Amino acid sequence: MPSAPLPGPTAAAPADAPAEAAAGVPPRPAARGARGRRALRWALGGLAALAALLLLAAAALWWWLPSDAELARRAGDGAGDWLGVPVTVERLEWQLLPSPRVQLFGVRTEQEEPVTAGRIVADARWSDLLHRRLALTRLRLEDARVPQRSLGTFDVRKAGEETAPRLPFTLADIPVERAEWSGVRWIGRTGRALDYGGSVDFDAQWRPRRAELEREGVQPLTRLRIEREGTEDRWKAEVSAGGRTEQGTLRLQVLGARYRVTGAIDFSGVDVVALLGAFDRRSAVSGLARGHTDLIAEGADAAEAVRALHTRTRFTVVRARLLTFDLERAVRSAGTHKGGTTALDSLSGEVRTEADAADGTIVRYSHLEATSGVLTATGDAVLQNRRVSGHVAVDLVDGVVGVPLEFGGTVDEPTLTLPAAALAGAAVGTVIAPGVGTALGARIGETVRRIFGGGGEEAAPPPKPAQRSRPAR
Repeated sequence: MPSAPLPGPTAAAPADAPAEAAAGVPPRPAARGARGRRALRWALGGLAALAALLLLAAAALWWWLPSDAELARRAGDGAGDWLGVPVTVERLEWQLLPSPRVQLFGVRTEQEEPVTAGRIVADARWSDLLHRRLALTRLRLEDARVPQRSLGTFDVRKAGEETAPRLPFTLADIPVERAEWSGVRWIGRTGRALDYGGSVDFDAQWRPRRAELEREGVQPLTRLRIEREGTEDRWKAEVSAGGRTEQGTLRLQVLGARYRVTGAIDFSGVDVVALLGAFDRRSAVSGLARGHTDLIAEGADAAEAVRALHTRTRFTVVRARLLTFDLERAVRSAGTHKGGTTALDSLSGEVRTEADAADGTIVRYSHLEATSGVLTATGDAVLQNRRVSGHVAVDLVDGVVGVPLEFGGTVDEPTLTLPAAALAGAAVGTVIAPGVGTALGARIGETVRRIFGGGGEEAAPPPKPAQRSRPAR
């Protein structure tokens, strides 16, 4: 029986190969390699075509998209429509990967005192954008300049108003998850500039979950931190100022279409000079303060509530010192002595602050009571636009009672003088009772003025007060 030929690498395929394939016999290796090469060529050709199409699509998209300069112009126009004042954007940069981000540089409002921002960064998620949902994961503001007077000219358009710009997105339950800011310079109505930094994480309905606001570049630490208590409209507050950290509370109430924020905090051992110095204010008194502060703010929105903020603080300062006047010498000189300091055993009173849309914050001091080894004093004062006005009555322990003095001038250069009627009374008092002295005469004149309604011609300066011997101490 003849043997079958042995297969080799160059052996030709037998004539009955198709029959073998039909019978289920696997094709020979040479046939499989040829088909694989043909499939590979088809795949490579398809990929090349797809790459060409993608390149064409990218080129078309690049041609269709506006330039960065045009996008910056559109961003400025959109912001201007929202704020009601013209806005320019110097440069805009954007990216799609790994996540969407837009950066604005050189943002500026067209106002007499412009609001500016060196850089604004907005980050988002693809999942939100693909569902046409506006939700920023982070919004960051850097190197901004915010004049208080300029904010009053904004006319912010709210969603739903006919004049509000239409967006191709719907607002998410939490439109901004986190906001951050640094190098933000707040410029008050009087020109005082204060730098702030901080952050806030939001829950739904713009409720802060936690937030922090800090005065940048000052010591000791001056900072406010709040943290929400569960889902309630209550927050724990931590206030660091004047070398102390105290705990307080904040509460939000919704009253129809208005919002009311109330808060309270107890404090002790607060360095008054350091506290006011952190806000670039000069303190008239040194010492350590203790007391209690309440605040209330109410408005149709957050901005209006801040503008309507009122606070009331009851305080006592131990080991106090009046840094601007020597009250005893002012009394004995009928108000002619200037400057000096007054050591006090204690100083107590109440201070209220209230926002004023036209002239800024008004600070009212009332029920002021000061005591020392040589005097007691009571009075009141008002501070607004860095100007001071007020009254104080001083009693000296050696019998000079109720001498009226008036505060005036500015925070930087305050004055303490006798009122005109009291000056006239000082002259009369010296004649009527020269042994008692000019100071008591001043009180007599002031009392007469109050009884008869005051008025009359301006009095001449009183004569030099009589010298009095002081009791040995």
